[in-house]
Amino acid sequence: MSARLPAAVRRLPLRVRLSAAIERLPEAQRLVLALRLLDGLSTLEAAGALKLSAREVEARFATALETIADEIGGPLRRVA
Repeated sequence: MSARLPAAVRRLPLRVRLSAAIERLPEAQRLVLALRLLDGLSTLEAAGALKLSAREVEARFATALETIADEIGGPLRRVA
């Protein structure tokens, strides 16, 4: 668990902590996360939809996953 989180928050179900962490992401990261994980778009497809480079989509996605993992206190598996 992340030492940043109060004990009461660490006891919340993972789903609640995960949802809260996603809501706190910057909109640009949330959008990339949604396109990749919920809509199932590839990096290139998401880049095209957002008019971004594939590298920028990858960076936003990685940063979002790292932020969420840090907040919920564990690593998240990278989705190809």
